Amino acid sequence: MAFIIFDTEYTSWKGCQEHGWNGKHKREIVQIAALRVSNDLRVLDTFNVLCKPVINPVLSDYFEKLTGITNKQIQRKGISFDKAYKKFKKFVGKSQCLSNGYGGTWNDKCDGNVILENLRLYNLPIDDDIEYHNVAAWLVPRYKKIKLREHPKISGRIAKYLNMDSKIKNLGIDEHNALYDSYSILMGLKYFRNDLDSLIKKLN
Repeated sequence: MAFIIFDTEYTSWKGCQEHGWNGKHKREIVQIAALRVSNDLRVLDTFNVLCKPVINPVLSDYFEKLTGITNKQIQRKGISFDKAYKKFKKFVGKSQCLSNGYGGTWNDKCDGNVILENLRLYNLPIDDDIEYHNVAAWLVPRYKKIKLREHPKISGRIAKYLNMDSKIKNLGIDEHNALYDSYSILMGLKYFRNDLDSLIKKLN
């Protein structure tokens, strides 16, 4: 059985997280990245697409600096969210999807909620075909067991806080890029691989 680790990046502006993306500041997905992972944590396949936002088509300077994703890249490689979601669904197939939402429960959809929010935002059909889970609910008790001084609250810092980031430096990207963040989650699972059976049981 394989499963999916994924992450998203979406339009943002300085202070928008604190203000809840009010008014015209919508969380339009700009990147979806994912890894298909085997039960022994081998990467079987990768997925990485850029999406063109519609409501705010020009990425903010804040977003460009945060993610490293530029307006030029979006114009050159970006596709509509509708097409990106269809590709993502095909990549996922019948596999379960894990994303990271610190402080949430196993059944929280995390980045899956952002995807569903975008389906509603663009008036696209809502479906429940993909099963989303919050891997942070599995990771946090293990952070506590090893007495990690500070817990990584965002996906991209998991590898760094566990001193596993050297294994993914060759990606040439950093945190707040959805592909890097997906690999960072994977490094967290690899760090605790001696307890991996408990995660696999949750997925079965």
